[in-house]
Amino acid sequence: MIRSDYRARNPSRCGTLITDVLMPQLGLEVIEATVIDVLVAIGQEVAEGAGLMEIETDKATTEIVAPRTGFIATIDVTIGQLVPVGARLATIGDRIEESATRPACHHVEVASVVAHAATRSGTKLAPDVAPVRQRVAPVARRAAEDLGLPLGEIIGTGPRGRVTLRDVEAAAAEVAAAVSPVAASGNGMPRSQAAGRPSRDGDVEPLSRSRRAIARRMTASQLIPQYELQRDVDATHMLAQKDAQAAVPGSVRPGVNELLMQAIAETVVRHPALAMTFVEEPEPGLRRHADIGIGLAVATERGLLVPVLRAVHRTGLHDLAAQRQGAVDAARAGRLTLEQMSGAAVTLSNLGSFGVDRFTAMLNPGESTIVAVGRVTDRVVPRGRGITVIPVLTVTMTFDHRAIDGAIGGAAIAELAELLEGAMTWRP
Repeated sequence: MIRSDYRARNPSRCGTLITDVLMPQLGLEVIEATVIDVLVAIGQEVAEGAGLMEIETDKATTEIVAPRTGFIATIDVTIGQLVPVGARLATIGDRIEESATRPACHHVEVASVVAHAATRSGTKLAPDVAPVRQRVAPVARRAAEDLGLPLGEIIGTGPRGRVTLRDVEAAAAEVAAAVSPVAASGNGMPRSQAAGRPSRDGDVEPLSRSRRAIARRMTASQLIPQYELQRDVDATHMLAQKDAQAAVPGSVRPGVNELLMQAIAETVVRHPALAMTFVEEPEPGLRRHADIGIGLAVATERGLLVPVLRAVHRTGLHDLAAQRQGAVDAARAGRLTLEQMSGAAVTLSNLGSFGVDRFTAMLNPGESTIVAVGRVTDRVVPRGRGITVIPVLTVTMTFDHRAIDGAIGGAAIAELAELLEGAMTWRP
């Protein structure tokens, strides 16, 4: 988000165009973000699209880039600061050029801004020399915090001296090697006890940023009028397709999740109402998701994350498997961007690997449908005049009643069941 104006209230600008770089709106639920790295310095010349700073929301990191070419006139935030949406992060002035036609006061202003920054830091700095700032990868910063390592003492080996996760791991290994095994383990006690702060009954552990985000979103989900529909599905056809795809050479083989996502996407194509989301502003209405993206709930150390796989209705199973694997790896490594976690039409939550037979998932705010599945189990069912054993998968779909009526939801879950039971033409 940027805002440009001629700062008439400051005559020293001499008509110089100043562009405000503001904290952007990074999602419907995002109201603030933390500055985790500043990549530029006051007085530094930047090109359009160059990285200015890195910010972190509850679940992802993103880079703020320069909206135009120019020089950094001011930096209005500091590392670690929590900044609300719309607040000013920095300003960019006209590009510094060695031109006799450039007003003299423009150069004086640049020099004074840089000198002011140098004075505040207690150092002397020439106007054309940018101060050195430690560059730290977000995943490295989190790892250092978890390990209690001071970042200032870690030497970065990445591009332009950037501290990487490997640098933090190497520093941790050096520290571990320098202490005795007993001291390193804290005698097997929890960290709070080893540090002389015994854990007591009733102590409250503060929520992490990710847990606060999950708590906030699930509270918002409870305010949505939602209903659930459930259907047992004969999984014979789906498992046969899974076995057939396993025989096809490929680095990542499709599994149940890929088959489910492709069938869900086909259901959305046949029932477009599933891609509609209720919105309250600027006035109540339904917003359509142009791309049929499917969110996949992924459990990580930071909490539940939902990367979105794009254009699933046009993607083959093997490409979908590769896309899914990359998204899961990025989620667990903390490398997901906000763009990678937004825009889903429907989310899939699969707890089958935990031995769960069936469950109801809560809606992800911003979506109207979520599909919950458990494990496939063998069940005895009547067939004709006899009985037989078939693999059964229980599908539970939760809908936002403001956008999807019960009849539409019923038709959608019936369609999904028919597709999984044999009507689906799979795209390999």
